[in-house]
Amino acid sequence: MKRLSGVVFNSTILFVCAATLQMTLHELGHFVAAILVHAKNVTLHHNFVSTDLFAMSTSRAVFYSGAGPLVSLLIGICFHLVCYRQKKRGLAFLFKLYMAVFGYIGFLGYLAIAPLFTYGDTGYIFQALHFPTWLTIVIAIMGALVLYLIISKLMRFFVEMGTGSIIADKKSRRTFMRALICYPLYIGILVTTFLNLPVPSVLSLIYPIFSPFALMWAYDSAIAKPYPTDNMSIDINGINRIQPVWLIILFLIIVLNRFLVYGINVN
Repeated sequence: MKRLSGVVFNSTILFVCAATLQMTLHELGHFVAAILVHAKNVTLHHNFVSTDLFAMSTSRAVFYSGAGPLVSLLIGICFHLVCYRQKKRGLAFLFKLYMAVFGYIGFLGYLAIAPLFTYGDTGYIFQALHFPTWLTIVIAIMGALVLYLIISKLMRFFVEMGTGSIIADKKSRRTFMRALICYPLYIGILVTTFLNLPVPSVLSLIYPIFSPFALMWAYDSAIAKPYPTDNMSIDINGINRIQPVWLIILFLIIVLNRFLVYGINVN
């Protein structure tokens, strides 16, 4: 099998694009919700929205806090459906797949950490609604379980990025999946963690470092399970070839990210 340095590079680019864009849209959900509830001095940043949460009524604060995770859930579902219906496997498909992954993580991941971070989106909501500790823990466990099941379902799409000959041979498949998932994960985490700086809280740093590892929960199934690709249209050369358009998209996303560090304020 030919060298897969292009696969590593392209997948890393798309990982960073999707993770950063999803984070921005998540925060945009909070931002729009804050405007809708007439919050004062609302500022959209790259990884948080600043406003006086405690000046809101409980119902408005819950709506504001839940808007970000709900936007992420919507992203996950929409891109999952797109991936399910699409037969062509190329870089555009891989970007949509990463958007689905990070969308689900942006919702279910927040459910999973709710007992640990009461100042986070879901943690605050459960505390504001006076959920008992046991219920918050049950919801967190269910969130983690559902995330695992969804990642397991999405993993077949990653496998389908390879040709039939790659997937049929276990050694070739392992090499390909490392190039497509593992190495981009490690590199992408470093880049997205940097793009989260500066952070308003520890959670804002923990999230980009640890949440992407949800991809590895079902990694073994990507190596072991048989996945037929007869009905797929796979552009393996395109996947392994540098395509400048994605570098331009990444550049624009990073520019937006750095611009939002200074904030967009609505009084």
